[in-house]
Amino acid sequence: MDRFLGGGGNRDTSPFSGDDFVDWSDRLRDVEEIVNDPELRAEAARIRDEARELRREQIETSSPPQWDIIQQKVARPLAQLQNRVAEELLRRTAEEARVPLDKDPVPTQYEDAVRRYYERLGSSE
Repeated sequence: MDRFLGGGGNRDTSPFSGDDFVDWSDRLRDVEEIVNDPELRAEAARIRDEARELRREQIETSSPPQWDIIQQKVARPLAQLQNRVAEELLRRTAEEARVPLDKDPVPTQYEDAVRRYYERLGSSE
């Protein structure tokens, strides 16, 4: 997501303020075409459409990107979609796993807490 927003405060490299919006949108379309789950596919399309509309408004008004709106309408949903696609991939490969994986997604209100837990776990804190 840092790459999407430009990371480290240098937002000139993000698709919304730089020149690579078309490439970014094409990569999201690729995800949309690859996933089999209709709900995930629809969410990828919705995010891409939202991003395209925000980019169009930005260009028409010659205004800088409104990062808070981009974060709310594109970046957060994109991060959630990334997690859901990863979960789906894990479910499909679970037969090879030694421990069965839970089939239910993490409830939305607990996503941040679960993410922080796994980040701490992975960093050996």
